[in-house]
Amino acid sequence: MTDKAKNEAQPVIDAIVLGDAQLLDHALQRLSTTLPDVFIRVTGQLIDPSQPEYVSCLAIGIGYISDFYHAEGKVFGAVYTASAFLARKAGPSGVGIEYEEVKRIALKARAEFDEIVLKKAVQVKDALNELDKMLVGHSFADRKLTSLAHVDLFKGHALLLAALNPTVR
Repeated sequence: MTDKAKNEAQPVIDAIVLGDAQLLDHALQRLSTTLPDVFIRVTGQLIDPSQPEYVSCLAIGIGYISDFYHAEGKVFGAVYTASAFLARKAGPSGVGIEYEEVKRIALKARAEFDEIVLKKAVQVKDALNELDKMLVGHSFADRKLTSLAHVDLFKGHALLLAALNPTVR
């Protein structure tokens, strides 16, 4: 994970360590707008209750470890201490928040983000329609090329909406 990603995800980790559900909600909302790829990874870690007891040092170097520790129906910050050769033992850090509360907050944040993305996709459709109307009056646009572009743009938009359709999941 890059330094920027670590810095942006840190408020989420801090909220879990402090046991503050309201702070977690705000931190996830902010993260969704700044780094959506980190947002989806972090919410996935919050929702997934599987907890490996030991983690390979190689996984730590690559960055494939969770920042969160799930135990006793709660989510904590994760700490990794030296253990066996090339392995680290996972452990809890901080006060933590009840897993069901964390799951509710993370799923709510994901749903809100998904709604924003869908609204943006609809705005693209509106912009395409407006552009289509304007191209008709353009003084030197090649009609054959604009027709091909029209078809490709509207097909692309249809594919985008299909990709965002929650009924296929």
